[in-house]
Amino acid sequence: MLTVLRALVPGLFCVSAGWSAGSDGGRMVADEDTGITIREGFDAELLYEVPVSQGSWVAMAFDPRGRLIVSDQDDKGMFRVTLPGEGAGIRVESLPGFPYEPVDWGKRKVGGALGLHYGFGSLYLANMRGFYRIRDMDGDDRFDEFTMLKKLNVGYEHSAHSIIATADGKGMYLVSGNFTRVPEGTVSKQKPVWGEDSLTGSIPDPMGHAVGLKAPGGWVCRVSPDGKEWTMVASGFRNSVDLALNREGELFTYDSDMEFDVGSPWYRPTRINHITSGAEFGWRSGSGVWLDYFADSNGSVLDMGPGSPTGMSFGYGSGFPADYQERLFVCDWTFGTIFAVELSESGSSYTGRKAEFLHGSPLNIAAMRFGPDGAMYFVTGGRTTASRLYRVRYTGGKREGVVRDRGVAEAEKRALRHKLERWHGNGGGGADAVAEVWPYLSDEDRSIRYAARVALEWQDPESWRERWMAEKGARAVIYGAIALSRVGDKGQGGRVLEKLGEVRYGELGKEDRLALLRAYGLCFLRMGRPSAEKLAEVIGRLDAHYPSVDDRENAELCRLLAWLDAPSVVGKTTALMKAAKAEVVEYDKEMLERHEYGGAILKMMANTPNTKSIHYAYCLRGVRAGWTEEDRKYFFGWLNEALVKDGGKSFAGFIRAIRKDAIARLETKDVEMLAGMLADFPTVDLSTLPKPAGPPGNWTVESAEKLFGGELRGRDFENGKKMFSAGLCVACHRFGGEGGHSGPDLGTVGNRFAIRDILVAICEPSASISEQYMASIVKRKSGDPLYGRLIIRNDDEVAVASNPFDLNELTKAAAGEVESVEFSPVSIMPPGMIAGMNGEEVKDLMAFLLSGGDAGHRVFRKE
Repeated sequence: MLTVLRALVPGLFCVSAGWSAGSDGGRMVADEDTGITIREGFDAELLYEVPVSQGSWVAMAFDPRGRLIVSDQDDKGMFRVTLPGEGAGIRVESLPGFPYEPVDWGKRKVGGALGLHYGFGSLYLANMRGFYRIRDMDGDDRFDEFTMLKKLNVGYEHSAHSIIATADGKGMYLVSGNFTRVPEGTVSKQKPVWGEDSLTGSIPDPMGHAVGLKAPGGWVCRVSPDGKEWTMVASGFRNSVDLALNREGELFTYDSDMEFDVGSPWYRPTRINHITSGAEFGWRSGSGVWLDYFADSNGSVLDMGPGSPTGMSFGYGSGFPADYQERLFVCDWTFGTIFAVELSESGSSYTGRKAEFLHGSPLNIAAMRFGPDGAMYFVTGGRTTASRLYRVRYTGGKREGVVRDRGVAEAEKRALRHKLERWHGNGGGGADAVAEVWPYLSDEDRSIRYAARVALEWQDPESWRERWMAEKGARAVIYGAIALSRVGDKGQGGRVLEKLGEVRYGELGKEDRLALLRAYGLCFLRMGRPSAEKLAEVIGRLDAHYPSVDDRENAELCRLLAWLDAPSVVGKTTALMKAAKAEVVEYDKEMLERHEYGGAILKMMANTPNTKSIHYAYCLRGVRAGWTEEDRKYFFGWLNEALVKDGGKSFAGFIRAIRKDAIARLETKDVEMLAGMLADFPTVDLSTLPKPAGPPGNWTVESAEKLFGGELRGRDFENGKKMFSAGLCVACHRFGGEGGHSGPDLGTVGNRFAIRDILVAICEPSASISEQYMASIVKRKSGDPLYGRLIIRNDDEVAVASNPFDLNELTKAAAGEVESVEFSPVSIMPPGMIAGMNGEEVKDLMAFLLSGGDAGHRVFRKE
């Protein structure tokens, strides 16, 4: 495939037109037929409205005859779509015989394909159960051989996803989310020594998401056509859904954020990642997420902002103008947007910048590919939502392209990186490999340094440890220490600290200072806590440099000095907290208003938490020494103030967890001194909520739907708001900045879902449950199982919250008593929450939900 890609554009160059630093490639206009907002000169066309009988499509691939193979996410099966042309209309046919082992997901039976790829004379399919090869063995244009090549564990929406061909055309890449474990028998380009590597200790997600999941997280594997050879290329993703190769054969993905973390210092927006050999992108559960600048990880090419990444593809060979052919097109499900990303060479890697290409509402884009006719095709769907197939073509005038030379120096750097990468997974290089990679531990290029370190880790540490001990270069000492901490003998910890002590902190640049601090942390975590004397020596080297003028440096000095229990860290850090100012995060407000998920971010932007101070408090929570009475009062007072700030679903829970950990380290006299400052975060008092007037309707979806036969107008806003409380919705859901946190924010639900969809969610809450809000069943070796939201899962205990109205109420079991923990098909939300309402009250509630809290919405108008 790499040969094919390069043949498209001879030589090292790219084509660019109308895409300079101050250009967005054309203004956005409304497409008359579809209502989609799109770049001028492009036309969007609705080709097919998928009937309910064919499900909600989430995966697509073109076959050799230019037909689309598509899949429903649940139980409606696979379909082949012959696109319209030559006077013929679109034709959709069902494809029988495909493997179907459904997973119970609420009331849904989920078993459809999540990834499809045609290659090597076969159709390859990934679903929650496995990786399959599907073939037509008798040439009758019907699939008749279905073979599971590799069993995969169920990961729900964080399972294995898309499949694409490798650059050399000899295999495939498969990408998976973090809930699916690396398949058995897989070899790795990384040294398989994964750890959480969090010096501050990780706080599990307070909403129970991904509790107990460990590294390596989401992964990308190279798979042979026969499915027998699996090699993990990279890991540390949260939930990447698709992959794309550029002309140079470099691999990219678009990873998801954890929206519950919005407002916290460990929140990472969705981002474009350049996947190099052995790459580690640092997803960890809860607050343990690695920061982008950690020296033992790979940073992002471009932070995109909030969203839900789905399909992606370069525009190569399409019918789009030359400048657009060079773009990486990436799709967002939540905000109904496709972005065009311009990638620029930067050493052996890339940087990027984005521009909107199209958006719509609702337009929950699930998959996208360019067709052999040069058009872009995408489907909407997922989670049983309405599904449609669209085509996008360029219909504007001719655009002149400008040839821009690609950097020869950058090409040489990529070639160097690839040369070093041949030692990844290869521990037989010995002295030759060490001699080759050693100089590049000090390279200016981050990706080359990373490749050199991974190559070194694969070689026997005995073959290079003494060379490292004799090393004089500061950067090589730092990155060699990281490697030795990860793969060396734990008994070498003292020598590692001594060697790091030779590095003069004040003489380093910012990047190397951060790397040195990370090296110290990894040494402590991987090689054990040193003696008090050694700890004091490290404090003596670093304390004088704290605080710094650089925020990132302060963050890491604080992390390390807090772990060391440095005598001055409390006073210096509380002084930083007092001086720190909240930095307003600027995301696209218009885009955020398209979905309820964006509502939490808009509130956060208006009531911004101080993420720097949250990090400082996070580090100080474990410090026992050096507190004054004034420091204690400021610290807990600040935490109480932070609780009124807005953030994601887990934001308040994280603040409460920081406070809980800090309280656990208080002495009795301190607790007495702080009386009145240690109260828990309040929940909604159910006894104060109003009651519906009735009489009760005992509503089902079908009976309630009959209330909405005509246009919904003339409703009562205040009564709708009252019913939102009377139905206990306010106890679990945020709406207009008020309410509980155990369910999704409903502030913009009317922009995404039809009335029937909302009724199903209310009357049959188990019909479709987002994995982020699923309850768990904890089976015990003796006694009844526990049921509820999984809040704690560690080596000591497991705890669930069974009361959706108060996640503070935990039921616990010792870890040794637990037999298994599984997702429950039953929603924690009780059914029948509107059963006590009469028909008029149900209509007012629906109007309130559709309005997003806008009293001037058309549903309240009398005319």
